[in-house]
Amino acid sequence: MSEPITELYRDAAEVVTMAGPPPDRDRPTDIAPLAVIEHGSVAVRDGRVVAIGPTRDVLARVTVDPVRTHVFNCEGAVVAPGLIDAHTHALFVGHRADEFVARIEGATYADIAAKGGGIARSVSELRAANDESAIEQLRARLLRMRGYGVTMVEVKTGYGLDTESELRSLAMIREASQRAGVRVKRTFLPLHAVDPALRSLPDGRAQFIERTLRETVPTVFERDRPDFVDAYVDSAGFSVEETRPLLELAKREQIRTRLHIGQFADIRGAELAAEFNALSADHLEHVSDDGLDAMARAGVIAMLLPGAAFSLGQAMPDARRMRAHGVEVALATDCNPGTSYVENLPLMAAFAVRQMGLSTVEAWWAITRAPARSLQWEGGVLREGGVGDVCVLEIPTWRALPYAVGSVRARSPLG
Repeated sequence: MSEPITELYRDAAEVVTMAGPPPDRDRPTDIAPLAVIEHGSVAVRDGRVVAIGPTRDVLARVTVDPVRTHVFNCEGAVVAPGLIDAHTHALFVGHRADEFVARIEGATYADIAAKGGGIARSVSELRAANDESAIEQLRARLLRMRGYGVTMVEVKTGYGLDTESELRSLAMIREASQRAGVRVKRTFLPLHAVDPALRSLPDGRAQFIERTLRETVPTVFERDRPDFVDAYVDSAGFSVEETRPLLELAKREQIRTRLHIGQFADIRGAELAAEFNALSADHLEHVSDDGLDAMARAGVIAMLLPGAAFSLGQAMPDARRMRAHGVEVALATDCNPGTSYVENLPLMAAFAVRQMGLSTVEAWWAITRAPARSLQWEGGVLREGGVGDVCVLEIPTWRALPYAVGSVRARSPLG
């Protein structure tokens, strides 16, 4: 008799394995990428998938122990790989609801920043918060994301902006992940904005960039090596020339990059991402055809963030155009306190299908396989021998992912 399995997800209406080939940009509705199994089950032993297929076949191949095996009833639901939110700023305290209202009433992003709001405000609030409060707020946020089927989250620093605050942020992200039981990848974002303590000085920007490159980055790399490095390359952030030295330092340390690109203007950030073989270029509300072609050649994933475009009243990124250029597309919430206070990843898939030109098949790929590749992680797919990262979604069919707008939830308990 074989060793008993530890988890059995049985009798699903559908198992969306995502084990098929990448979506064909010329045949975006072809369902082959989903590799759907009807009336299926998934068996997991010690974190790895050991059997997947029609329920009868799976039950014939595994040993179910009444004590050691956790059996999840998935009738009427869809079993899928755990969803992946690969761009968030989820380590923050408080809120900026007043800024949202101000934007609705006509204030611009720049207007709010000039009055000490925006990223600078979140920096001040995180620095002032005690560790326990910040950790618990992130833990609760991760658990709410888990309630939408998300089992892997990328969380950025960038509300620290000095050496000790960035190290503190990395440590708090790790602790919150452990408390929540949600997998996390940590991204170091030292060039997010200029430190508020230096902004008023005539040479404050230059001082900040020099301090970041000479002190903060080397210290963080030595003391608490992050998974990835990021920078905000935009008219409201940092120029290509200002960002390049950071990317050189990361390359020297063999730390892969992911970059904020073109949220407000195209300053050739996509070309920079391609030059440094970035894992993803994120936002891309503004990007040229040349930039997309460069990304396609370099295999840079377009990480699209419709929650931010919606919150700011911008046109949604044109995902169909990106697919036409051969760029792989992923979706993320951009969960942050100022421009995308959203934790619901399936809602981003609904935006993508309705307003960004993706098919439902491509939207599934964009919250599973594509973000997994961007995080250099083996999840996002269910296959025998692979990681047993499973979610059970309260929808009757894979087609309901964009149909149940804002209502796609994970059945508890989540695998």
